[in-house]
Amino acid sequence: MMLPLLQAVAATPSPSASAAPSSFGNINITFSFLLSFLTWAPLLVAVAVSVIPEAPRRRATRRLWLIVFWTNLLLLAVTLVIYSSQFNIYGSGLQFEELLPWIPTLGVSYHMGLTGIGMSMLVLSGLIGLAATLAAFDLQDRSRSFYVLLLLAQGFINGVIGAQDLVLLVCFWTASMVPIALLVGGWSGPRRWQAAGRLVGYWMLGSAALLVASLLLWVSTGERSFELSALGNAAPNWRVQLVVALLIIVAAGSRLALVPLHGWAREVLAEAHPAVAVLVIGSGARLGGDLLLEMYTGLNVGGAHLAAKVLMVVAVLTVVYAAVAAFRTREIRRLAAYLTLIPSGVMALGVAALSPMAIAGAAFSLFAGGLAAAILVGAAATLAERAQSRSLLVVMGVATRGPRVVWFVLAGTLAAIGLPFFATFPGLLMVLFGSLQNEPVGTLVMAGGLVLAAAAIAWLLRRALFGRPNADAPTPSDATMPQAWYLGILIAVLLWVGLVPSGPKLAGNVIFDPGMINVITQETTTISAPFVPPASTSSSSTP
Repeated sequence: MMLPLLQAVAATPSPSASAAPSSFGNINITFSFLLSFLTWAPLLVAVAVSVIPEAPRRRATRRLWLIVFWTNLLLLAVTLVIYSSQFNIYGSGLQFEELLPWIPTLGVSYHMGLTGIGMSMLVLSGLIGLAATLAAFDLQDRSRSFYVLLLLAQGFINGVIGAQDLVLLVCFWTASMVPIALLVGGWSGPRRWQAAGRLVGYWMLGSAALLVASLLLWVSTGERSFELSALGNAAPNWRVQLVVALLIIVAAGSRLALVPLHGWAREVLAEAHPAVAVLVIGSGARLGGDLLLEMYTGLNVGGAHLAAKVLMVVAVLTVVYAAVAAFRTREIRRLAAYLTLIPSGVMALGVAALSPMAIAGAAFSLFAGGLAAAILVGAAATLAERAQSRSLLVVMGVATRGPRVVWFVLAGTLAAIGLPFFATFPGLLMVLFGSLQNEPVGTLVMAGGLVLAAAAIAWLLRRALFGRPNADAPTPSDATMPQAWYLGILIAVLLWVGLVPSGPKLAGNVIFDPGMINVITQETTTISAPFVPPASTSSSSTP
């Protein structure tokens, strides 16, 4: 009964013809520049913030924060308007396209466009950007530089999501690392520069792998263009296909923090300012999953088949390692960092399974996992701050003293393992059911890892948060209003999408939310088409 239900959820409405782009001279463009607005508006505001005249310190800090807050609120509002009323879930291909020549001699163009997965990523980016701004409400130390870097990171992340030219994608992908690394190194704990160095090392490795994979695709396909659609013509040499697939796994794994490319996550998420940790794991790291879906399965079908076992092993190891490490750690922020690896592993297994349901579940888990991971690291950082300690032994029994933040930690931990009613639950179900046929052993081992992670969370809740209070520990204070707001908003969205993944309907008609699963499957149906098993035909003999 569950399998037909999941197949119905993952189904996509029949496509209709999409509007053709308008023409201006010899340049094909559309009337929409929404993607450029979402990409470049944060960068322009960052420039404006950097040159605003000085004012008394506290007054200037609050004014800068208000500018960044209203900018993020506007970006999120525009994104939600596109999501709820402008995005065509019945169409196929790119929407909101912008195409302008950039380096014509190399076939490089400024090509932006949006698919269903990109739409979900833009919504995630907008939510995380607003949450990070609220998390930085009380920041006083070098606030101007902090807000400038925060806006730059958001603009580059949106650029990666919308880029449809491989050179443009690599540029935005690499550029997003710079402001994030500076945020980690400038506003973190005592080991901040070590954490920033690890992040740069791993992410630079991923950028190099992505660059080499891009050049191999371009050379092997014989195209004179770096358009993603053009590079989808798979190279005939299976060795090239395999190398490209492995390089994409390295590039994506360095961002998603898949084992063994996870070394940066523990240090960054345990040391960074809460706003930075939320931004990094909520949207910055999810770019790796977007790369797996768009390039690994979308552009290199043969290589995806060849490297499927490798990606499956990496996904399973990530979940099992996260569960075991969560059992061993005694620091709340490190525990949260380990648990954030679980949604990444689940998403990677869905891609490795190469079945339509698993791929749709992976795309859905990409969105839901970003929200769950952001809640988890934000709540853990807030708990450590309000309890004045990171040690689980010190914060024992903190729930009995009444701080709201404990319930935020509870929501984040349970969402990370896919508890029902959270948005991570339907994604997890689709991944597990969709992976059973192609990767049964890996699916069962991952299920065991999830059970082990649930046991680690039970230990955390029973002995640390809800255990006997530590009489020698400082008295914890409650979460501040901005902290409660940003964590509450993320939890509300996670619950809403989990309860109505197909969107609310009145008399069979969409009210205001077309449904995240419907938006996502607008593209996953096309991506997974090459992996649909051929229908068995029985030949009948004629007398």
